[in-house]
Amino acid sequence: MIKDQLAFIISLAMHSCPEDNLNSFSEHLNTYQSLCHYFQELSIEDIEEIASSYGVSL
Repeated sequence: MIKDQLAFIISLAMHSCPEDNLNSFSEHLNTYQSLCHYFQELSIEDIEEIASSYGVSL
């Protein structure tokens, strides 16, 4: 899995229902973009640790 895919999965876990309304979608998109940028500097192992803290198993 590439870092952008991991960012997407983790951002979904951080927002329970991003499709509820436009504000939720906007928040989800902002989270995803922030994680994509942040994850570029991290190793896959670091990202896996972050994922596990949100209950995401990879």
